[in-house]
Amino acid sequence: MTVRRLCGMLVVMATLTAPVAWSQTHPNELPLLTPDAAFPRCSMTQLGTAGFPDHKHSQYWPGWEVMHEPGGLAYGPGAWCRHHELMPRPDLVVEPDSKGCGRFTLQHNPSYGDCDMIQFLELLDWAGHEVPPLLGLDLADSLLVVNPDNLEAYTELTGYGMWRLYKLDIDCATMEPWPVLQNRTLDGHAAFMLVTDWILSERLGGVLPPWLHQGLVEYCAEDGQHLVNYMAEFRTNGPVLMPPALVDALLARGPDPEPQRDREVFRKACYNAFLMTWELVENRGGLEALRECIDRMLGGEDFSSAAMAVYGLDAAGLAASLDPIQMGEPGGKNPPLPIPHRQP
Repeated sequence: MTVRRLCGMLVVMATLTAPVAWSQTHPNELPLLTPDAAFPRCSMTQLGTAGFPDHKHSQYWPGWEVMHEPGGLAYGPGAWCRHHELMPRPDLVVEPDSKGCGRFTLQHNPSYGDCDMIQFLELLDWAGHEVPPLLGLDLADSLLVVNPDNLEAYTELTGYGMWRLYKLDIDCATMEPWPVLQNRTLDGHAAFMLVTDWILSERLGGVLPPWLHQGLVEYCAEDGQHLVNYMAEFRTNGPVLMPPALVDALLARGPDPEPQRDREVFRKACYNAFLMTWELVENRGGLEALRECIDRMLGGEDFSSAAMAVYGLDAAGLAASLDPIQMGEPGGKNPPLPIPHRQP
């Protein structure tokens, strides 16, 4: 049985109200996030045992299958390079210093082999197929992604530390070097984060409050369990939960000039934004309600008006109702710390 088929079976089999024997203890064994998923996807017992869902590592495990569009065209990990062998196709542009397909182009040092960099392009393409239906938003026109040679070059180009995985500037992004992201087992998450950020920025501009914009970036990229693991370091310094106003303020400002402080406050802000968005989507109408809210904003409503129509609360009231300090952590005060990239 393949990894994807197993995940699909879990979506069907999961029952959140009836008492069941719960044996799964890995984030990859929790239900997938799909456009028509049933919400909430996980019980608090499941979250307290397995952590938050994370399916962004299974492309490296035995049993992974290439995905296909309705017309049969392959996409995602393994679509264009398999066993490090290039599989040419008319819409795949392969140059010594760039690789492109569809709306994504990746620029890199020409010393890399073709399949070295196409693997990251496959991840972007995977996200480009998966994220738009979740949000009810089309892809923007095109995205150029620059892969610096090393972390020093990345920091010089962006001013960011390695805890900030990319810098997006309209339709161009400078990415933390893909080999580094791969070694950190964050490459799949980073690709989905970037594509989600890009779509929200291009289609909605600055309409969303920072907590929801970043929260959707984290939520669609299934980064929650990694954020929980990061928090383990900071819990010894005191509470990690923040009020919504502080989350917005930290996300709206630029990086803190002191690197270690920036790492802590940025990761905490991302975690709290994720918790707010998790509660909003999982327990308050699912993706259907979120897409309705987004559709209203596409029609010209501001976020507060759209939130009132869909959730019965204006922007301030909705944020207050999702306050992580009041809501708590779904996995508990001492959440599990599984290692998501290790195969279950």
